[in-house]
Amino acid sequence: MSDQASIREQIRSYYNDVLSSNEDLRTNACTCASDAPPRYVLDVLREIDEDILAHFYGCGSPIPPALEGATMLDLGCGAGRDVFICAKLVGPEGHVIGVDMTPSQLDFAREHAPAQLERFGIPEDNVEFIEGFIEDLSGIADESVDVVTSNCVMNLSPFKEQLFAEVFRVLKPGGELYFSDVFSDRRVPEELMNDPVLAGECIAGAMYLPDLERMLRDCGVNALVIVDRHEMEVGDIAMATKLGCAGFASCTVRAFKCPDLELTEEDYQQTATYLGTMPENGRYFDLSEDIRLIKGKPVAISGNMAKMLQSSRYARHFEITSPRMHVGPYSYEDANEALQLKTRRKPIGLDELEDLCKRRGIEPFGERVHDKGFLQTTELHTMQVNMGYKCNLACSHCYIECSPKREEMMSRETMEQVLAAFAAGTFKTMDITGGAPEMNPELPWFIEQAAAIADEVIVRSNLCILDQPGYGHLADVYKANKVKLVASLPYFEEVGCDGQRGSGTFRRIIEALRRLNEMGYGVDPELQIDLVYNIDGPFLPPDQGELADYYRYELERNEGVRFNGLYAMSNFALGRFARRLAGERKLCYYLDLLAENYNGAVVASMMCRTQVSVNWDGSLHDCEANHVLETGFDGPRHVSEIVAAPLAPHTITTSPICYTCAAGHGTSCGGSLMEKYAQ
Repeated sequence: MSDQASIREQIRSYYNDVLSSNEDLRTNACTCASDAPPRYVLDVLREIDEDILAHFYGCGSPIPPALEGATMLDLGCGAGRDVFICAKLVGPEGHVIGVDMTPSQLDFAREHAPAQLERFGIPEDNVEFIEGFIEDLSGIADESVDVVTSNCVMNLSPFKEQLFAEVFRVLKPGGELYFSDVFSDRRVPEELMNDPVLAGECIAGAMYLPDLERMLRDCGVNALVIVDRHEMEVGDIAMATKLGCAGFASCTVRAFKCPDLELTEEDYQQTATYLGTMPENGRYFDLSEDIRLIKGKPVAISGNMAKMLQSSRYARHFEITSPRMHVGPYSYEDANEALQLKTRRKPIGLDELEDLCKRRGIEPFGERVHDKGFLQTTELHTMQVNMGYKCNLACSHCYIECSPKREEMMSRETMEQVLAAFAAGTFKTMDITGGAPEMNPELPWFIEQAAAIADEVIVRSNLCILDQPGYGHLADVYKANKVKLVASLPYFEEVGCDGQRGSGTFRRIIEALRRLNEMGYGVDPELQIDLVYNIDGPFLPPDQGELADYYRYELERNEGVRFNGLYAMSNFALGRFARRLAGERKLCYYLDLLAENYNGAVVASMMCRTQVSVNWDGSLHDCEANHVLETGFDGPRHVSEIVAAPLAPHTITTSPICYTCAAGHGTSCGGSLMEKYAQ
């Protein structure tokens, strides 16, 4: 007889001749259920004969839900407790097979089966008990079983590779292996398997999780899920001495017969929503020890988890989204935090940004600036005015989240207050932005009034608006008032531009540039048009001067259009841009990138030191990003308050967003700050 066969005979003798009830066990390894069984199992347990319960040896509750009508196989069924529970759960249309190598245990199960099944109202032929080894299931047909369970028995087998091969032979495609067993934190020395007590008490054969993963891969199964874990102690001093430093845990594991799984858990931005349709679990379903899917609430899951659910009997109980762009390894915490941010259940505001920065060890911006004098304004020469959040586009980089659906719009009364405040202060430049400022019907009037009192009027336009009915005439308004135009053009080719601003926008912008060139923009020194390169990912913009030369060469050569300057700008981790970064698991990376590239040399030139921002409702802020953050302002809160009393120097309100302007070459509404610093 081989050593392994001899070990198996010792184990069979231990259970057949030594143990008469679970009170004869010398450790709790085989009776250490980590938590109370689920409610649907507890309800059935109350109907199980007490004598059957006394003969139960197990370390968990490996009975999954959604079993009605299923064919089940319980390996190492012993006295039959779990077989009888499953018989009740599968119902009259299901079937349960119990396999065990111990004749006395099977005799006990068969003896108690008629009365127990009659109590359940289940036909006797719905349950069968087979004497045999769990590594040899030759009496069971290929792909005939929906669910295989086992309760603290697989560790007893010295032929585990053969065991798992048999399990996945008899499982149907999409079938589930769901078992509880004892695991060790290292490989237990083989010589300990010769100890009948250590082996029989489920200790010597405890599996090492990486070995289980390898054996499953050999069966074509590339992933398993830990559903429950409970650390355990070996109370017997003699056993503990033999085992030394090895640690043990009772774990419940599930794996599916799903051969196209990946070797690692990868993130494809998929979610699963439990529909609440399992009779046993109306409120939630525990996929793993970390993942509880609550009815009606989407949860981010890995690609493997999505495939496992979709291939199994669980499929009809879930709504699972299709795979999207691969964003790297799956992390439950990161993926679900990103899901909350992306779906606005958790808005990306000041609290969220400060919390992310704190967790990543990013120093508050105000503390990072050594010369606190740079956190004070100087003479304010620019007033930036947001005419409203309504826009004909919904660009992916927009941190304000402007769109055609937004209704916020500056009123004529507020515009009059803006003009009065501008005239009363030290301002020279009126910088008009949005949304699409053209969608405010009062814009022509406001431009004419601003041009009469300002040295310079800037309008930030997406240019696409000019080809829409009712807006084309604004080009003439711009020319008549010598407005400086600033237009976003994320790239000098269609792919890069349309991906950020929307399909067809590149050609529309080019046509608008041609028309403006014909009117003198980019040609007449008094009619200036500058372009803006906006990043649309977790990186910093390149050198502004070099990029401007590149744009100029490509646009003049390929499109025949001209422009004056180009601004290379970073983007604020807010709104639509931040949600996109979060969805692709790059939000924290971007925050780190900005902080790591902090450039103290550009802080003195940051735009908030010489500019005040007026939101559509007249509220005052240090910058436009602070509109979104709803941060306070060190001084008057509304533009009407600085009509009679011009705005005095004040302390700038800082936040994690400030790192955007101080990273790398620096960013302002006028482009790179390094160029200003160099001047």
